[in-house]
Amino acid sequence: MNSFKKHICKSFDTFLTYNHYFIIRKWISYTSYNKIHEKGLSNYLSELYKSIENCNSGNSLFKLTNKTLTYQIHDIYIWRLIEKKFYDLQHELTPKELSCIINYFKQIKINDSKIYDNSIDIILSTIDKYSIHDLSIICLSYTYFNKVNTIFMNKIAEQIIKLYEQEKDNIHNLTKKELKDTFISYVHIIGSYAKINHKNIEIFKIASLYIIAAFNADIKISSKMLIKIVTSYSNVKIKHTKILDLIANQVPIMKITDDELKV
Repeated sequence: MNSFKKHICKSFDTFLTYNHYFIIRKWISYTSYNKIHEKGLSNYLSELYKSIENCNSGNSLFKLTNKTLTYQIHDIYIWRLIEKKFYDLQHELTPKELSCIINYFKQIKINDSKIYDNSIDIILSTIDKYSIHDLSIICLSYTYFNKVNTIFMNKIAEQIIKLYEQEKDNIHNLTKKELKDTFISYVHIIGSYAKINHKNIEIFKIASLYIIAAFNADIKISSKMLIKIVTSYSNVKIKHTKILDLIANQVPIMKITDDELKV
């Protein structure tokens, strides 16, 4: 989600005229779309609602959903509409867009949505098209609220292993940025599986290869990531001596806050 091309959802152009308001006040929270008229800001939310309602492409829905998250709009009617449009436009969404939209529901902390359960078959139908980053985002989203479907998580693990088998001979040819991105994805994946105590040995073995490669490539690894790695292996009771030694060598030169040490 580093950059977004200008999309073509026509009705969203009207909403853009109100962006000056969001620059001034970026955080907005409402419990009900019907109450926005009482708050004197009906134009802003109603234009967003109309834009989503009239949106007719997966890419536009993706960008509108990102806007809704960015401005922290908690209006449940808007998020229910996004969910409805998500189902309507599911076949137009790329794996990246689909996984990100589900993750936006997680980030806005809507845990009663049926999108998690209803998306399982949608994801599995085209799972071979998902990148390791897409799969890591899905893992994060589904385990955050413990929306755990064991069969689904096993299918995700199988696809992660398949991706590794396809790419394992290319690890040493990755650029530093590519290695860092893949490393981060795998840390999120093992963190997700560890959170639900799902001990898939193969996943943790594969992740260790990218973790060790990242250390050997002198990639800057944050203290939060180091803690997540240690916690993940510890939670599933896997003692990986080489990783622990590499992390131990980093600790003397790293500042770790009390908050980061809290698990």
